[in-house]
Amino acid sequence: MIWKGLFSFLLGLLFFYLQVLITPALAIGRIVPNILIPWMIFTLWTKPQNIALSVGFIIALLYDTLYPSTFGLNALLFTIMGVAVNLFRMPFEQDSVVAKLLTIAAANLIFSLLNLMGYGLMWGFGMGLFLLNLGAFVYNLIFSLIIFWAMQLISRLRIVIAHV
Repeated sequence: MIWKGLFSFLLGLLFFYLQVLITPALAIGRIVPNILIPWMIFTLWTKPQNIALSVGFIIALLYDTLYPSTFGLNALLFTIMGVAVNLFRMPFEQDSVVAKLLTIAAANLIFSLLNLMGYGLMWGFGMGLFLLNLGAFVYNLIFSLIIFWAMQLISRLRIVIAHV
């Protein structure tokens, strides 16, 4: 159990550093893709709920240290998104492709709406915020699909050592 949590945390740290160091170079306009969303979905899909939510909260709290004005918002968003996604995916089969696609869409929608509410309450709702949030939703959805399926592919790879 501890090894699963440690592995999830180390994978989360890897994605955290990728988010901080690499994704700002992939920004379109002011929209930086969030690769922590597909990581969180993958972690929820493959690990027990208590490990996934704990590690997701810690990684999101680390991400919040980069933005002092919104400290705690991402940790709250990832926790709420994690609980909602975990409840959403329960009725589906474990290996259902449609369930995974719906889960990715639902997670991005929940994150986008909660993010809109958080930023709107902090700085006021305006058309610019709505358009920026809509663009972020579409960009994160596309990015989440690519990253999640890449993680699924990598997790299914096996190393085979054959002595000839």
